[in-house]
Amino acid sequence: MIGRLNHIAIAVPDLAAASATYRDSLGARVSEPLDLPEHGVTTVFVELANTKIELL
Repeated sequence: MIGRLNHIAIAVPDLAAASATYRDSLGARVSEPLDLPEHGVTTVFVELANTKIELL
């Protein structure tokens, strides 16, 4: 049984555009981009009232 999810990750084609959509349209708090070269991605975390989304 799953008790609680920490976050959901979503792969997007344009990280800057997706970040702007969440920030500007939904009023979400969006972190600064974080490069993770060992995984070959750059990520941002989007925080809404009770949801955390990782965009990569």
